[in-house]
Amino acid sequence: MPKKEIDEDKAFEQALKGKMGWKCSCALEVVDKKSSLRDVTCKKCGKTFKTDRDTDMCFRCERGQ
Repeated sequence: MPKKEIDEDKAFEQALKGKMGWKCSCALEVVDKKSSLRDVTCKKCGKTFKTDRDTDMCFRCERGQ
C-alpha cells in the first residue's frame, strides 16, 4: 500500500475516533461485531420481536396471559 493511502487511513481512523469519543483504535472492533438478536414472529399472537433465545413465542404468550 502506498504511503499516501496509509496516511489517509490513519487520518480517517483518527477522525472517526474523535467523532465517536473512542480513545483507543482497538475499540473500532465494535463496529464489525454482528448482533446475536434475530427477528421472531410469535406463533400464537403474531407479534414480531427481537430475541437471542431459542423460542417461537413472545414473553406474554409463554406466560399464558
